[in-house]
Amino acid sequence: MKLFLLTILTITTLVSNAQVVLTPSKKSFEKKWIKNTNYQMKWYALKDTAKFEIGKVTTQITIDKANLTVITQVSMNKMKTTWIDSTVADLKTLKPIRHSSYNMQRDMVLNFGKVVTGFYNDKIKKSKTLVNDATTGDYFDSNLYPLLIGWLPLANNYKQDISIYDYNPSSKIGVIKASVKNVSSGTYQTEKNGIRNVWIVTVSDEIGDSVITYYFDKIDRKLWKQEIDAKGSKMMMILVG
Repeated sequence: MKLFLLTILTITTLVSNAQVVLTPSKKSFEKKWIKNTNYQMKWYALKDTAKFEIGKVTTQITIDKANLTVITQVSMNKMKTTWIDSTVADLKTLKPIRHSSYNMQRDMVLNFGKVVTGFYNDKIKKSKTLVNDATTGDYFDSNLYPLLIGWLPLANNYKQDISIYDYNPSSKIGVIKASVKNVSSGTYQTEKNGIRNVWIVTVSDEIGDSVITYYFDKIDRKLWKQEIDAKGSKMMMILVG
């Protein structure tokens, strides 16, 4: 009888601790944080105690009655060509609609659905691949999920797995997972706005086996800083202004 009760208790504990993977829906995020905005972050590489600016990332978020559109432009200091990514998602659920990406190495367009279609044009290898990828389950666009982190119901010790779709022929293709590992309260010293109370959010994903720490303002979810650890390479992004 004791063994039976112990088994039931163990199963109950496992079930209660099992985490439902987050997918697009009206309840998967807090819509009040999504606003029309445009901001820029300086991108630094870190070595020992020194930091070196390697580029700038500009993000524009636009919403209308139906859709959310995010356009990201990456300007690297030693490159003349700007990298441009755009994502369109349903505003009510953040279900992805379309993702396009253009840079000096490759061009890509993805049309989302149960079957993801589009193309991947590798400019280095001079090869073009037509995308026709059947998926299982719902997912967010991997290009959108870093913004989604700031729109979650953040709280101390909050944890959440997130279903995302990523297309990269040299890595994993398809529906993979990102995970909010931990959330804690902290402060951040800004250049012009004093000390801000922030949520410090640690996230990992299966795209590049990286760990990213975000610093979101508690008042308006403004992203002040990102710390990136990608296979030993350390980088940082800091909000301009």
